[in-house]
Amino acid sequence: MECLTDWQQVEKHHGDNRPLSDDQRRVIDDNRDQLMNLIDPKSSIIRRLHTNNCFNEHHEEYIECSDRKLKKVRRLLSIVRRRSVASFNMLVVELCTDQQYDAAKLLDERGGKSYKHEILHNQTVV
Repeated sequence: MECLTDWQQVEKHHGDNRPLSDDQRRVIDDNRDQLMNLIDPKSSIIRRLHTNNCFNEHHEEYIECSDRKLKKVRRLLSIVRRRSVASFNMLVVELCTDQQYDAAKLLDERGGKSYKHEILHNQTVV
């Protein structure tokens, strides 16, 4: 079994099922206040993130058990920050699906795949 020592090898071997990069964690941390105000943690988006394996049932329950919006968003960001690149990217996709474009763009410009927001936005507009 080969030892994977650089991120390109890890990405080649694991795809998006790898830890977030420093840039992705930084984009969450540096923009946390803005994201807290922009993200609307509706039950439907939380349910879709769970359904799409962004996180598990316990995470969904943990987010949903709070009755305060900001606490739900804080929990959501904390969970996604500790998950995989795939989970980070799924959050961006689901924010776009939910028409929360400003939050998706904020995450996507520096932390995710920069084409994703534009593709989803153009599909929604058409």
